[in-house]
Amino acid sequence: MKTDSMTNLLKLHNAEISVVKANKILVALELLEEKQRPSSKYEGKMKKYKALTEKGLAYGINKENPSSPGQTTPHYFVDKFDELFSLIKNNKG
Repeated sequence: MKTDSMTNLLKLHNAEISVVKANKILVALELLEEKQRPSSKYEGKMKKYKALTEKGLAYGINKENPSSPGQTTPHYFVDKFDELFSLIKNNKG
């Protein structure tokens, strides 16, 4: 199934919501979680990133970030984004 980033999919839907806000809603819905990995630049520091949860994997995949091995970036199924976007819009409040 074809996937794309939240940024691109929100633009395609002319969404009036930021990626940050959409991600916060997905975290609240337990579809996305914040993870940490050790920083490659600063010893003892942790780098935060987002990953789809088991429940969230119904809407996309966690792609490994080529510039940060060990870190993933959520990519969402294009064909299921309408359903996911409805969840986001219904929980904006």
